Amino acid sequence: MSIVNNNAASGGGDQFTSAPVVGQQPNEPEFYAMPGPGQVLEGLRRGALYCLWHDGEIETIAVRRKGKTRGRRLIVAESLRNYLRRLRHEQCASPQAKGSAK
Repeated sequence: MSIVNNNAASGGGDQFTSAPVVGQQPNEPEFYAMPGPGQVLEGLRRGALYCLWHDGEIETIAVRRKGKTRGRRLIVAESLRNYLRRLRHEQCASPQAKGSAK
């Protein structure tokens, strides 16, 4: 769908698209804040998330002021989703998981 801008100041006739950005579902965050002590995110405790980060399973970024050591760690949501999908695929595809369901 295209929208025509008839604004005289812009020269008129400019074309814009209202197509959604591809790659991210609507209303899903790009980052998750690392949960506080005793809290969980997607069923995973803070310690487990730090272990996944240190093992290279998920990506995180540190948000802090220049020159400061303290800040806020954010988890890249897509990396966490990819990890959980990969884990589900591995567990559902393994022959042991199918045999233990009996």
